[in-house]
Amino acid sequence: MNKKIVVIERIYEATIEKVWEALTNKDQMKQWYFDVSDFKAEVGFEFQFSAENEGKIYLHKCKVVEAKPITKIAYTWSYEGYEGQSLVTFELFSEDENKTRLKLTHSGTDSFLSHPDFEKADFNEGWESILGQSLRNFVETDSFNKSIRIRASLKNIWDIVLNPNNQWGTAFGGGAIAETDWNEGSLIIWRDAENNIGATGVVEVHRPEEYLQLHYYDDVEQKPETALGDYYEKYRIVPDKDGYILSIEVGKMAKSDIPFHQKMWDDAINIIKELSEKE
Repeated sequence: MNKKIVVIERIYEATIEKVWEALTNKDQMKQWYFDVSDFKAEVGFEFQFSAENEGKIYLHKCKVVEAKPITKIAYTWSYEGYEGQSLVTFELFSEDENKTRLKLTHSGTDSFLSHPDFEKADFNEGWESILGQSLRNFVETDSFNKSIRIRASLKNIWDIVLNPNNQWGTAFGGGAIAETDWNEGSLIIWRDAENNIGATGVVEVHRPEEYLQLHYYDDVEQKPETALGDYYEKYRIVPDKDGYILSIEVGKMAKSDIPFHQKMWDDAINIIKELSEKE
């Protein structure tokens, strides 16, 4: 029996399709796994990636040997310049509509002989971190809502919402400056105070003084054919007996990131309220 086989199972609150996409989409893989040269879930497809361990860079060379859409992907795993070859297998099982069980098997690691960086403990630790933290944070997402009552004219509130620059945009760390004309279909680029791009998206819906929906790309340097990601923002204003209620829905993002973002949005809507009521 192979004493160095690694078997890890995790259950994620995500659909099996979402987990499969994370395992096989090159653009998504680099966000939680490794920045692979390319990837296709096709038998015979070869790819590679580099990873660092204690200051040393290892080039991983892999080849897909089994691919069953939505349920199983397996590929060889070896290191350039070192003897030995192992096998990494991901198997997916749908537990219910929004829950997926993943089984990771990494066998053949004993073929790497006695190299200290290729010990079973290292593989265990690495996969535990990748599957228990990185992949979980990537596929398990949620949204949240923030709302506030504002005693001001509808026009004032909407004008402030559309003018975050050096105002409520300051709630987001290094500031947030929006480059857009706010027309439906237009690009929106958010920059920080040092002019670095923090997010890029599209104005999907704009009903003046009523509703605004923004949808973002996963990568700030998106290509024309790039699909929009999961993250969005929805701004809505409804009448209230003492003025208006501004509500903002934000999502979807890693559940672990929500508390941090909630704090920033708390600050942002309070600034919007303060500025609107000053007018």
